[in-house]
This record gives sequence, structure tokens and C-alpha cells, in this order.
Amino acid sequence: MSEASSAGHRRRHRGAAPEDALFDDPGRVEKLRKAVADLSWLRRRGYTPKASAELVGNRYQLTSRERLALSHASWDRSERSGELEPEELAGMRVCIDGFNLLITLETALGGGVLIRGIDGRIRDLANVHGNYSLRAETEEAIALATVELKRLKVSEVLWYFDRPVSNSGRLAALVRRWGEKLKLATEAKAVDRVDSRLRECEDVVVTADAAILDSGVRWFDLAGRIVAGRIPGARIVDLGSAGVG
Repeated sequence: MSEASSAGHRRRHRGAAPEDALFDDPGRVEKLRKAVADLSWLRRRGYTPKASAELVGNRYQLTSRERLALSHASWDRSERSGELEPEELAGMRVCIDGFNLLITLETALGGGVLIRGIDGRIRDLANVHGNYSLRAETEEAIALATVELKRLKVSEVLWYFDRPVSNSGRLAALVRRWGEKLKLATEAKAVDRVDSRLRECEDVVVTADAAILDSGVRWFDLAGRIVAGRIPGARIVDLGSAGVG
């Protein structure tokens, strides 16, 4: 048993936040879907993200948590190219947005709320701004990702973690240990400018960051595949079903 596993019972779960009770209210969820549709409509017509998000948030009198969900679920495009099918990953090198993937999987495993946006991608509502703590679900999330990548027969995996975020180096070391354990060529690094490195990846990118996905990279929805196939009890709130104009 690894150090991370033996300490896991002392760690907090990445479960639902107290304010996430709002997602149990069908009326509030439907209102939020309409807000997402409105914001996406505005952004498609050239309104700036910040100004349009404030306008829509004020119109629907959204809480700060709802506004966070609104920003994650809206989208300013009608289509997104570059997505690869699972069978296309065999023999390819994969570049992973480390915190983006792991926090989503931790949230799914811990019973926290995930949202599905207009673009069909799932995203968490964790606000990690410089501070990250390993959770009870961290090692299982890493294991799930590593096992799935091995099943997909990728040739190599490179995880990037934002260096300024706390515990990034420790997390990278844990990822490398899982790569060694499952005999999958794995490198994990704590680096600066993760977004830039992902945009420069010449093979496959794993992230739910819309700006990176829309930059022309080839990408694969690893989080969505794992949640759908391995975490059937994940709590997903669909905010994209209202459609856009």
C-alpha cells in the first residue's frame, strides 16, 4: 500500500459543497439552463465573456455558485473539431491537463456535482486557485486514468501540473508511480504555463478547458469516457439541454 493510500482515510472527500443543494431544485436548474442558453447566444454574437456573463447573471439573479456553473456550461461555438475516437489513440502520445482531469474524476468519485455544458463536456465546480490538497479519491482517480490509457494502447503519457499550485510536485510523483506500477510509459511534471504546453502538444490533448479545445488541438474526452464507463453513480447536472438560439 502506498503512502497516499494509507493516508487516504484521513483525507477529506471531494464531495458536494453545501451550496450545491441548489442543484436538487428542478426550478433552479431549469432557470440555470435558460441562463446558459442566453449566455451562449450572446457570446456567439460577439459579446465579451465577462460583460455578457454579468448581464445574464444579473438578469436571472444567480448566486455565485450558479454563476460559476454558468461560465463552465456556456459556449460560443456551434461545433468543435479535433476530437478523436478511442480507437485512434493506439500508439499515440497523450498530453494531460493534470489538475483539470484529476479534480473532475475526484469529484465524480466523491459524490460532488459535475455539470454537462452545451458542448457536451462534463466539468467540475471546484475552485482551485493556487491551493490543491490530495483527497480520499485522488489515488483512485489516478489509477482509473492510467488503466484507461493503457486499455487505449497509447504509447506515452505526459501529465502537466501547474507548478504554482500547492502539492503539484507531490501529485506528479504519485502519477509517475502509478505509471510504473501499470507499466505504462508515463511522465508527470510540475511546470509553468500549462495551457501553452498543451496547445503545443503535437499528438493528443486531454482537457475540458474550452479555450484549449478550440485552439486547434487534437483532443480526447478521457474524463467523459471514464465517468460514463467506470463511475456510474456520478452526479451529473445537464445544463446544456435547453439549447441555444
